[in-house]
Amino acid sequence: MEPHPVLKAFKPVIKGLALALGADYEIVLHDINDPENSIIAIENPQVTGRKIGDPLTDYAMYLLKNSDQKKEDYVANFLTRTNNGKRIRSSTLYLRDEKGKLIGYLCINYDMSRAEIIKNMVDQLVSVTGGASTAEIPREEEMPATLEGLMERNLKLIRKLVGKPLYMSNKQEKLQAIKVLDDEGFFLLKGAVEALAEETGNTKYTIYSYLRELRGERSGSPSDFKVTQ
Repeated sequence: MEPHPVLKAFKPVIKGLALALGADYEIVLHDINDPENSIIAIENPQVTGRKIGDPLTDYAMYLLKNSDQKKEDYVANFLTRTNNGKRIRSSTLYLRDEKGKLIGYLCINYDMSRAEIIKNMVDQLVSVTGGASTAEIPREEEMPATLEGLMERNLKLIRKLVGKPLYMSNKQEKLQAIKVLDDEGFFLLKGAVEALAEETGNTKYTIYSYLRELRGERSGSPSDFKVTQ
């Protein structure tokens, strides 16, 4: 099925936006009439690893089914993640035909990896804390009200300790981070292993392996660990 003429007209826009915004921005044009092969144009595909002919994402399908398309023209600046854990700031613009019918999406996905590294460097440069040991999580005055909030607080603090996103860290840096989290009781939180696996871009079994290595345990299954599931 040929894309709608309006969508075809947007193809040069996709290229222009990519050139203007730079390599950290993935620009994607979707034809929603073919959700299983919706991508008809994409620039800077290295951000998410997708290609022409790939389907709509789960969130795009959700928007298609649940958003009030008559009142909304876009959804801006929401957080998504790639399969390897990269944090992406995404915006979706609704494209309509001359009668106002929704026919496609123009999506702008910003890879925040390099910005997060720079932010962490700046945070360290302007830090006024005393000479705290790097073997401790830097403390902040936060009192999360939920389990998810407590978990995210620990992950945020460990990102500061490592100085870059955990999925960009090498094994030694991940082991250091896991040791600190283990000492802090992080793995007593329900879902902690899964959350850290997503953060590091590893499987939960790799996290269990790292824990076993740090604790000096030579064998055992995940159920042997004192980790709340």
